[in-house]
Amino acid sequence: MLQLFVDMIERVGFLIALAFAFSRSRWMRSYMSYQGDKTYQWRFLFFFTAYAILATYSGVTVTEYSYRPAPWIGEVSPTAAIANSRTVGVVIAGLLGGAKSGLIVGIAAGLHRYSLGGFVAFACMIAPILQGFLAGLCRNAFKKRFRKVASVQLAFLVGFMAEALQMALILALARPWESALNLVALIGLPQMLANGVGVALYFVLYNTMEREEDRIGAEHANKALQIADMTLPLWRLEFNMAVREIAKVLNEEMKAAGAFFSKDGSSWIAEGRKTKYGIDLFIGSPNQRPIGQFRLYFEREQEDNPYRRRMLASLAGLLSQQYAFVESERQTQLLADAEIRSLQAQMNPHFLFNVLNTVKSFIRTKPEEARQLVMHLSKFLRKNMGNGNQRMITIRDEYELVISYLSLNKSRLGDQLEFSADIDESILDHQIPPFTIQPLVENAIVHGIKNIEGIGVIRLSVKEEIEGGVRHARVTVEDNGVGLETARLQNGEEHAGMALRNIEQRLSYHYGKEHPLEIDSKPGAGTRIRFWVR
Repeated sequence: MLQLFVDMIERVGFLIALAFAFSRSRWMRSYMSYQGDKTYQWRFLFFFTAYAILATYSGVTVTEYSYRPAPWIGEVSPTAAIANSRTVGVVIAGLLGGAKSGLIVGIAAGLHRYSLGGFVAFACMIAPILQGFLAGLCRNAFKKRFRKVASVQLAFLVGFMAEALQMALILALARPWESALNLVALIGLPQMLANGVGVALYFVLYNTMEREEDRIGAEHANKALQIADMTLPLWRLEFNMAVREIAKVLNEEMKAAGAFFSKDGSSWIAEGRKTKYGIDLFIGSPNQRPIGQFRLYFEREQEDNPYRRRMLASLAGLLSQQYAFVESERQTQLLADAEIRSLQAQMNPHFLFNVLNTVKSFIRTKPEEARQLVMHLSKFLRKNMGNGNQRMITIRDEYELVISYLSLNKSRLGDQLEFSADIDESILDHQIPPFTIQPLVENAIVHGIKNIEGIGVIRLSVKEEIEGGVRHARVTVEDNGVGLETARLQNGEEHAGMALRNIEQRLSYHYGKEHPLEIDSKPGAGTRIRFWVR
């Protein structure tokens, strides 16, 4: 009996060693991590069915009152039986996969054992079916405990009792009964102990892998957070400088051969060198297309390391969140700057003095026009204050702000200012950032037509156009003023250029286009500025 137990442990050890060897591969890890994911169910069932059949083939032939070790069992005589570790595969399938998985593996293993013959063939066919099903019920009852260290002792008990069930079925179903009793007396205790140890050893391996995965996951999470801590302040730099410095950090901390940043299909920043193994980290704000991507090049393939790939995906998410956070702060500041400049324009002493003087002069001579001016001034101030608290407003609201502003200016400029608007009513509910059209009209008056001889003309056009099957609104502000050099406008060398830069940065953030403002301006020939919104 002792020698039989030793031989059984040797075979169990071989099967556990085989499982350990396969567990080092990525696909085997998906089996051992099975918790009901339909993606891996049939692979899981195939593996443990093969495991149970192999345990049957590698068992020990038992006949009458003795057993005979053999390297491989292909057939069982009518008076013989097999001492084997088939129970290990069936029980583990149930404990990891649940009652359904245990039942399927048990049926396959039982039918296979029945096909080999022997006087206990029927009992040994029924036993795996019940073992797999009952092990699955145990898994559901002790699900949480099977994921802890204590699961080793519990697994041994389940394996031991499952094999005891098989011995009971042999006594109940096998005939002649005397032969069944002699068989159980010979193999019962060794086989119950060996199979209990086999199931327990498998869970030792399972727990070891779980702890290893948790450790590796924690290490990668710490590395991702460490890199995130280093990159967060870098996003506050000018964009080109930011991605260059972040590429250096990624290249160094990830031990990569090279780190590159590309935008719109063209490389911007290069750090290190390229290899044939690259992984992309897409960077962008939520609900917007990516603004670009970092591509990390490594000396070897990273697809075989699922933990590293998950870490890189998480790192891309962290970098995107950092960009979105810093960019949101920047947009908030830009909006605040735009509001401050607008309020400064409102409270400009000359502006208010001229408006109030005009109202004063109209009170007696043109009381209705004076009333209209007060109404426009009130509406202008109210909309400025209200729009400054919002990220997006309708084109209709911005247009009403423009009309109020122009009405106040026309009251003092009179016939020297002409304004025309070509507005598509169907797109007035499109959303745009506040203080985008009104500052363009203000620039046209203050910097465009103020010092020209003759009548100053400002034209506003808001038209719907379709590009690539998508509806867009094209906004155009045009004047016949003195004009300014486009380069000076874009570089912010003029007061008007500073306002344009603010508008352009906010439009770029919301719509993703790098240079959303199309500026056509030449000294003495007027200025035309337009942009697209969707």
